[in-house]
Amino acid sequence: MQPPSKVKVKTAVGSGSTPAHTPGHGGPTDPSHDENLRRGIIHTEISRGTAIGIVSFFLVLIAAVPIGQAVMEKARGEETMLLDIFSRAPTRENLKAFEDDLDKASYAKDFVQPRMQALLTGLGRVGNKKAVVGRQGWLYYKPGITYVGGPGFLEPDIIAMKIKAALDEGEPAGHPDPRPAIFAFADALAKRDIKLILFPVPDKAMLQPVQLHGRGARASVLDVPRNPSWPAFVAEMRGHGVTVFDPAPAALRQDEAPRFLLQDTHWTPEWMDAVARQLAGLIARTAALAPAAGQTRATTRKAVPLPVTRVGDVVDMLKLPDGQTIFAPQAITVGQVQDAGGAPWEPNPKADVLLLGDSFTNVFSLDSMGWGTSAGLGAHLSLALARDVDVIAQNDSGAFATRQALARELGSGEDRLAGKRVVVWEFASRELAVGDWKPIDWSAATVATTGTGASGAH
Repeated sequence: MQPPSKVKVKTAVGSGSTPAHTPGHGGPTDPSHDENLRRGIIHTEISRGTAIGIVSFFLVLIAAVPIGQAVMEKARGEETMLLDIFSRAPTRENLKAFEDDLDKASYAKDFVQPRMQALLTGLGRVGNKKAVVGRQGWLYYKPGITYVGGPGFLEPDIIAMKIKAALDEGEPAGHPDPRPAIFAFADALAKRDIKLILFPVPDKAMLQPVQLHGRGARASVLDVPRNPSWPAFVAEMRGHGVTVFDPAPAALRQDEAPRFLLQDTHWTPEWMDAVARQLAGLIARTAALAPAAGQTRATTRKAVPLPVTRVGDVVDMLKLPDGQTIFAPQAITVGQVQDAGGAPWEPNPKADVLLLGDSFTNVFSLDSMGWGTSAGLGAHLSLALARDVDVIAQNDSGAFATRQALARELGSGEDRLAGKRVVVWEFASRELAVGDWKPIDWSAATVATTGTGASGAH
């Protein structure tokens, strides 16, 4: 009977000249005992049956995913996506689109990923490419951490690297430098005698750093971490006549109430209200607002406390299984702004204050976000000013989306800037490092009827 055949694998783990053999030197693992080991060669013997079994299992495993996907799609009466790859030319863009579509439609991913994420997060505080798990249940959005702890967003080498990376991926170069877009917008508004207040909202990692990494937990006072380019950015903005509103405190104190929600990227309703009052004071000092004539409703508004409970948006980003118990919903109380008759607050397009904002503006006002309605930044700014406020807000893409929405209205003949005295442009500060600051044609803004800039809202 012949012994089972063996598969001999030769693996090179090093290179270089062979040292002289020294008999009896060192322990049993000393390379001097084995000529091949001294040369960096390791022999591993695997039986042919084991090798065939491993290869077969691997082939079955990788084949099971597309076959299972096709069977599930057939059983549910869906058209298979696997054949789409043959319906398009194999270009970089088409292959990327096919990969993205396949990723979104994968039943295997939908089943495995949430369960694996729950295991990793529950046992090892492991996040994913968007979410970072901090200490004691705190969650963070990774791009915000990158903004605070990363390189200066105004560094020429960093800007050039971002442009090159986009071109290497076959994408447009983009506009990573925020300054040209901001200056162009400020100049267009200045031609209408409208003041611009720039409001980059401080990131959660800036104002809740101890809950992220634990360093400085015993210190009573901590410095606020900043991106290295922040001081230069503020100086350039003010040099161009742009007012920058920065509500971050001079220092962080351990006995202060949190300024951000536990599991969410956004601020607490209490800090948002405090910021709205600070912003209202700056607006009053910056722009010559006419008396709020005819705004009786605005002066009789009040904030009505309403309880809200939900898990934060960073929990959503983790894509945990439905019914997960790792993170419990957070209960908060928002202040819904109502008039004397109990009607919830709504923006007024004719107001002389315009707020452009992203999800920080929407978080307590947009019902789909799950944190209440008519209780967001626009509503509380209106309450603090005792006058109507106009709002254009869109989640994400704060560097571009609201500017584009305003420009579209102006281009269609709807002069949304008529009667405006001040524009507050709010966006998440991380946009300074990760946003695409696309240029906008503001010719429609500067040719609008003159003489409307000083009119009041009614």
